Amino acid sequence: MASLQAPACEIRRVIVHFYPDGIKGGAHPFELQHIGKRGKPVKKMRFVPAQRAHEIARKLQGTKGCTVSVI
Repeated sequence: MASLQAPACEIRRVIVHFYPDGIKGGAHPFELQHIGKRGKPVKKMRFVPAQRAHEIARKLQGTKGCTVSVI
C-alpha cells in the first residue's frame, strides 16, 4: 500500500520581524527584513536552500525584539 506524502520544498525564505517598541502583538507596528544566503539583510525576498535557511534562523533566534520566520 502506498503512503501519501505532502510535497516537500527544498528552498525557503527567511524573514525577520522587528518590533521597535519591543512589544509583540497584532496591533503593534513592526518592520520586515529579508535575509539572503549569506545571512545578511537584502532588499528583495530571496530563496535560500532549506538547510541553510534553518541555520540562519537558529543563529538569529533569541535576538531581543524580533521574531524569525522560515517560510
